Amino acid sequence: MNALSSPQLQVLIDGTTAPARVLVELKDFSARGLAELRGLIASGAPVLDVEMFTNDWFDAGAARMLDLLSGWEAQGVGYVLRETFTEPDGGGGRGGASRITLDELRSIVSSGQEERARLEALDDLRYGDAP
Repeated sequence: MNALSSPQLQVLIDGTTAPARVLVELKDFSARGLAELRGLIASGAPVLDVEMFTNDWFDAGAARMLDLLSGWEAQGVGYVLRETFTEPDGGGGRGGASRITLDELRSIVSSGQEERARLEALDDLRYGDAP
């Protein structure tokens, strides 16, 4: 990977506040097995580790993630969001992690969607696809 790779969003779950339905939601979201998810929660490891600012992120991933996390917040499920970056040396290691809030994630998603729309409009103008 290079220095321009997208940051990752990691989600860690507080196992003491996570009802069984959270495991089912995580299983559906991540395609991981229940035993694997239980192990990740028990060890304090991220249950979700999603690359941000990709086409998949903007097409559906960000909205699904916000819906999932908003539901957990409303249900009182404890979780931690971290934004991590890939080391620019190309070794694939992770740089420091910054803890973020759900409101900060909403702001990041909104800003990214606005920037993507702006760039798409410029491309449309440049290549003659504008209405």
